Amino acid sequence: MLLRVIDYVANPGGGVRFTIEMLRGLQRLPGLQIELVSHAEALERYGSLLSRDPGVRLVDFPPVDAWRSRTLMAGIPGAGPLNLLLGTARFHHAVAGDLLDGADVVWFPWLHRHRIPWTRAGRVVATLHDVITLQFPEIAAAWIRRDERETVRAWLSSEARIAITSNATAGTLYSMFGTPRERLELIPLSGSHERPPGPAERSSRAFTHREYLLAPINITPHKNAEVLLRALGRTGARHPLVLTGSGMDLWPPRSARARKLTELAEASGFARDASLFALGYVDDRAYEQLLDEAWALVMPTLAEGGGSFPVLEALTAGIPVIASDIPVMREMLERTGGQVLWFNPRDPADLAARLAELEAGYPEYRRRAEAQAKTLRLRTWDDVAAEYARLLRLT
Repeated sequence: MLLRVIDYVANPGGGVRFTIEMLRGLQRLPGLQIELVSHAEALERYGSLLSRDPGVRLVDFPPVDAWRSRTLMAGIPGAGPLNLLLGTARFHHAVAGDLLDGADVVWFPWLHRHRIPWTRAGRVVATLHDVITLQFPEIAAAWIRRDERETVRAWLSSEARIAITSNATAGTLYSMFGTPRERLELIPLSGSHERPPGPAERSSRAFTHREYLLAPINITPHKNAEVLLRALGRTGARHPLVLTGSGMDLWPPRSARARKLTELAEASGFARDASLFALGYVDDRAYEQLLDEAWALVMPTLAEGGGSFPVLEALTAGIPVIASDIPVMREMLERTGGQVLWFNPRDPADLAARLAELEAGYPEYRRRAEAQAKTLRLRTWDDVAAEYARLLRLT
């Protein structure tokens, strides 16, 4: 049986990690052949990550057109900004209809930014992680949001089988699109992460031997860096704040948002490379070391699709967690049986209060975190792959 996986995005972070972990789980099914169709930078990313996975065949097949050729003024030098102004540029990748043929089933692990010939969706399964771009208008330009809304709407209206990762997302889809709950297949994610083989290289940083707070977020607005900085600036001398994630290497600021955050950090009392360390994206090995040595992890996010990989990893490692009190996080913690310190993600004072609570009782909170790491109800990627196998009708 042939499973064809199509993804022209390879979204850095949780998106591509989900696909890689799933492919490794599905490879263990007997009699299944897997090919992954992608192109350009996304294909290169997959090639690097799957270099030790010979069970997945990589296929270079471009989308129907690059976005510049799908505009009213295709091929005219300098026409890009005008196309944006006219609203004719497109954010999505058009998938060739031929790719939906010749396989027993086709899976889009990241349906966002992909459109298919909808009349041929009968043998297609797609995963919808979230609609955060639509929930937070400040994340993307209006033309991108319009394109994304139409892409999601078309998927939900098609015959494709749609998987989601949380009931919270189901509720959001109902409020935005009127999508009935029975239209969607809930398959929660796993938080397990295979560590790279071999010992990790130990590196020394200025905060290494201090009781630092680790905040693994990216620069997008829904990750809520503003509340984090406003709440913790005055505590950095005791607990330096370490920021990781795409775009969070704030100095020098390379965007208007980065500039806004650096100014806010300084106004809130942080000192660069003294009480605030903005590392940006770090690889898995470096992140694992940062997590293992952290005093605590703080997750201020306003929205997630299926929960938070960093929070699950911290719980598994026995690290105390301060987390935003939002429905998807409550859902994830109820499912795993973990405990965190909750705070209102719209209220910097509440986050500061939870940090003070953690400080006052840290030995006990640490003891509880280490104890609960042994009792968590954790899903494995094999569990997730087995549920997808049923949805894909592979078993």
